Amino acid sequence: MKRKITYLLFWLVFSAAIPSYAQTPNATARLDTNAMLIGDQVNLEFSFSYPAQTIVRWPLIGDTILQSIQVISRTKIDTSISPDKKTVTLHQKLLITTFDSGFYTIPPLRFFYRQPPDTAVRFVQTETLLLSVHTMAVDTTKIIKPIKGPLSVPLTFREILPWLIVAVVVILAILALMYYLKKRKKAEPVFTIRSRVQLPPHEVALKELEKLRVKKLWQAGRTKDYHTELTDILRKYLEERFNIMALEMTSQEILDSVRIHNNLQNNSIEKLNYILMLADLVKFAKMAPLPAENEMSMEQAVAFVLETAVIKEQNKTND
Repeated sequence: MKRKITYLLFWLVFSAAIPSYAQTPNATARLDTNAMLIGDQVNLEFSFSYPAQTIVRWPLIGDTILQSIQVISRTKIDTSISPDKKTVTLHQKLLITTFDSGFYTIPPLRFFYRQPPDTAVRFVQTETLLLSVHTMAVDTTKIIKPIKGPLSVPLTFREILPWLIVAVVVILAILALMYYLKKRKKAEPVFTIRSRVQLPPHEVALKELEKLRVKKLWQAGRTKDYHTELTDILRKYLEERFNIMALEMTSQEILDSVRIHNNLQNNSIEKLNYILMLADLVKFAKMAPLPAENEMSMEQAVAFVLETAVIKEQNKTND
């Protein structure tokens, strides 16, 4: 009887551990080859697997890795879903090269993620990769050939572009002069300044959000345009509300700047974090959010504007 009970407990613990392990995010990286000639090109592939409903931030890779390894091209981030729709895998391939020989250590790449309703941001990283770059052996017994002369090439658009710009500027100057002389002949002002009522930042933001809701972009399959316009509205609102240069900042820089304002509640900052993180995944990782997530971004945006506007009005009342 004790053996049966022990055997049963073992299988219960083992079966409970399998789903937990399967739901752990995993990041991998690999090279086509670990040895190459100087100037050759090799593929560097990244993949990240994670449970569905996880919010992921794909790492940004510049034009170089380390100091000597250059990124020539990169593929779009591909998304694949497991047959049971429980696991999502993102994949990207970089074409790299280097013109310096030696041994290189490609550092791990970190993938940040969050699994709602948990608000903690975690990360996993790839393994360190080694790349050996060799030079080509030179046969000193052969005769050195002279350098080829320069080749004649036709004019490019870049060379013609300055002349086109000059022509456009001259035409615009002539039209402006004609417009000025016409106005002067009729004794009319050249420029008419219209009086305009300046609305508070939160009212402008709420009106723009309502216009975006009426457009129904994500319902028409334009999910990326929807999240881009949504975040642009919030960025403009943050510039006017908190004097933050949000249009020129990354999502993380915006969050860091907003946290400086101690009069903001944590739940308001969390709403902004959800909107920006989901938009980054849609724009850069080509994630396809659920309809409820698209609606949630709009609701969180409206709530964030209302909460921060209420704080501003309360501060004025207290003063």
